[in-house]
Amino acid sequence: MTERTYLDFDVLVEPAAATGYRARVLNSPVGETRPVPVTIPFSELELENFLLRIGRPRRHLVRGEDAPEAIAVRQFGSRLFDAVFHDQVGNALTASRDRAESQDAGLRVRLRLTDSPELADLPWEYLYDKDARRFLALSEWTPLVRYLDLPGRVRLLAVHPPLRVLVLVAGPTDFPPLDVDAEWARLQEALQGLQDAGRVRLERAPNGTMAELQRQLRRGEHHVFHYIGHGRYDPELGDGVLAMEGPTGRAQPISGSDLGALLHDHRTLRLALLNSCEGARGGRTDPYSGTAQSLVYQGIPAVVAMQFEITDRAAIVFTRGFYEAVADGYPLDAAMAEARKAIRLQPNQVEWGTPVLYLRAPDGRIFDVAPRPGTSGGEAAAPTVDPDPGGVAPEVATGPGRDSQQPPGTVQGVVGARVQHQGPTATEAPARDSGAPVAGRPEHGPDDGDATTPARTPQKRRRSGHEDGTTSGGPRPPTPREPGRAREGAAPRARAEARPSAPERPAAVAPAAAQTSTRARPAPGTPAAPTAVSLAGIRIPVRAAASPSPPPPSTSPAPPMPWMEAAVPATAPQPSRRSWRGVLAAVVLVAVLVGTAVLLAMDRERTGGQDDRIGPTASDTAPPGPAERTGPGQPPVSPSVPVPSIGSVVAAGDTPGYVVASPSGRQLYVANSDAGTVTVVDTERDQVTEQIPVPIGSPRFLAFSPNGRAVYVSLYDEDSGDGAVGVLDTRTLTMAPPIPMDGEPWAPAVTPDGARVYVPDGGSDTVAVIDTATFRLLSRIPVPPVPHSIEFTPDGTRGYIADRDSGVVAVIDPTTDTVLREVPVAAGPHSVAVNPDRPLVASADFDADVVTMIDTTTDAVVATVPVGDGPQDVTWAADGRFAYVANVRSGTVTVISADSSRVTATLPTGVQPTSVAVLPDGSRGYVTHVGDDSLRVLYLDG
Repeated sequence: MTERTYLDFDVLVEPAAATGYRARVLNSPVGETRPVPVTIPFSELELENFLLRIGRPRRHLVRGEDAPEAIAVRQFGSRLFDAVFHDQVGNALTASRDRAESQDAGLRVRLRLTDSPELADLPWEYLYDKDARRFLALSEWTPLVRYLDLPGRVRLLAVHPPLRVLVLVAGPTDFPPLDVDAEWARLQEALQGLQDAGRVRLERAPNGTMAELQRQLRRGEHHVFHYIGHGRYDPELGDGVLAMEGPTGRAQPISGSDLGALLHDHRTLRLALLNSCEGARGGRTDPYSGTAQSLVYQGIPAVVAMQFEITDRAAIVFTRGFYEAVADGYPLDAAMAEARKAIRLQPNQVEWGTPVLYLRAPDGRIFDVAPRPGTSGGEAAAPTVDPDPGGVAPEVATGPGRDSQQPPGTVQGVVGARVQHQGPTATEAPARDSGAPVAGRPEHGPDDGDATTPARTPQKRRRSGHEDGTTSGGPRPPTPREPGRAREGAAPRARAEARPSAPERPAAVAPAAAQTSTRARPAPGTPAAPTAVSLAGIRIPVRAAASPSPPPPSTSPAPPMPWMEAAVPATAPQPSRRSWRGVLAAVVLVAVLVGTAVLLAMDRERTGGQDDRIGPTASDTAPPGPAERTGPGQPPVSPSVPVPSIGSVVAAGDTPGYVVASPSGRQLYVANSDAGTVTVVDTERDQVTEQIPVPIGSPRFLAFSPNGRAVYVSLYDEDSGDGAVGVLDTRTLTMAPPIPMDGEPWAPAVTPDGARVYVPDGGSDTVAVIDTATFRLLSRIPVPPVPHSIEFTPDGTRGYIADRDSGVVAVIDPTTDTVLREVPVAAGPHSVAVNPDRPLVASADFDADVVTMIDTTTDAVVATVPVGDGPQDVTWAADGRFAYVANVRSGTVTVISADSSRVTATLPTGVQPTSVAVLPDGSRGYVTHVGDDSLRVLYLDG
């Protein structure tokens, strides 16, 4: 094909006086211009009425050009166009279009509104040139982008198809219902043709939580983040907000800045598409205050967002058209024009202007899309061994090649691929592999679509603006391409990676290969196989087993195992003596690996089938200190260790979110968040005796006084944002007037002498200290963000605070109410528990799926224990022998030995377990579940 090039036309709109503006051309094919005055041609009321008219949800499409909405769009766009593009600016646009046409090039119109953010809410996408009778944004010859000029160069990322899209669908239970499965099905349907052709691959996050998004990002490489859900602009926060799912299924508002900080560290992710309301809206004073703008500011080169609500049909048509053009090699702005035209041709005369493109790549190019192997684009690059020890099985797959006939007039690829019929030149770098589809799952199955794909090579990272990495891995091409954009390296604890859970394969995905410790690619010419291990040049395909059980024990030499076959080329060359030595070495290595697998299988049988897979490597996740991680190398669990058994269910009210046992063990108190009650359970009969309404908001967490006469209740009203601490008298079952808090109070703790209660306040990043005699607020202790949980040592000399967003456990001195030190742990510490008998503190690190053990004599990390998905609460038994961890996402409770820091049991208890309480006599535990409204009994002695 003939590549299309683009010339840039940069127009700046900036304040000129107290109420006026001016526009000038900064760069164009015909040079700069002097400023011209700009008067916004609409009153506030006119603008509001127009936005309401075109931005409201509509049952029927606006089909005809004579429809009132279509006429209103043209009139609005024409008046806005005339206000800016007149006199010198208008003449420069006309001359630049002529110049571009004479060069057979397009003209990219880049709007710069950074100096006048209050104008960003205007739908500039409707700019209409009435002389040419054309909307600028509807033509790929004059694509329109909102350009954000930020420091730092946007480098092309070499992409070997398919383009990998990570999709997160969030449907919080307290927002208008969103059929997440239907949304996913619509997206799959829209892109089915691209997926079948191997040009796009959709990979869905299992749920809509930020923790799951973080997990997916660190376990695989993705090119695009696609969000489907609710969103809005929060003027008080000064940022856009997306409604992610919280641990209990309710909404967890995530600002654009927070989301951008997470996406920033994913080096291959270059594009975000936000299918939510008001994702493109921003503040009137800060040009980077909206969700899309915040993502660009955080380093995402391009963001597509919606400035109004969009119908399902228009969203599907836009998504299909946009990704199709991106996969075909269009620059992003040209791909937007193609997608807009697809909406308008439904016909739909209005909604094509709803999507907005924010861009900081000067030429619209963020990807360098390589031709698919087997096409006229040339031979695939020679494979290289991937040095990334990601624990993903090696993969080889075959599939249909991409049609080499690109649409006429496409440009440098988005994505800007420089692909011609004769294929790439010899100086082009090999395309990079783009990562695994889903965390913990092998990339390709037997029927999955890429031909031999080169492995990715590590690239430079930038930390705090300084290059400190080096490129290594595969062979260097003679003229290497620019590496992907540099991002700040995440702190070790922020990259903490939990062990992968069992793969959840959708029906359409072929079975994946068994995992190995390396990833490799076959040499050119080797026959394709479903999956393969590459050892010393010998490829051994591994057929996926129906179950993950290990092979039976055997001795070497032995007949080939049924799940392992030798892959022999049809015409195999005779090896030399040196080659035979390599073959023998490989055979010995295979035998060693098989023998190791057998020994591990036997060890698992001795430990009762307990999964002891090692989590992240210490270099990536372990905080400073003598931390060690439990794993297969440790002694097996003693058969004498009791394994708890699961008992009956206690009907303890709706949404039981947190439970504590009284000091006597005769009662349980349960916080029912949605019901607004505290439920009292008699542990002799396991029956509810009382349900006590709270005065405001929802009860979240509970803490007993040492004498058992009072329960301190964290209260929070999500609608008003008001927080308080309630004091419940256990003798009268009445609650004193609540004590106001500045923000959202979390899990409190009472000092061993009962004199004070300490309440973590997530809104102010402090711990509030309250006098239990007068209920008066004594002081506030500033701590790292966001304090979630606190517990004291038995002697009351130290307090330990889980600071969720900081990745640390803060240590405080209650005598001076000061922070002594901060102990780095893994990502997302959510709950802490002080061992009553040993100098040990357990921190449940929600985002890393681990429990970190801290020695209280040194305040050093001594162990990091992988547990289930989403450890939300940890509790010690009264004798301190075992810790019990509620894993909200995996629906399990993990039991950890204090002596060995080993997992001794993992129990499936119910849907979304959130807390565990253990009776003082150690006989029983109780687990709350918000997913099925249950309180389940655990018999701890088995």
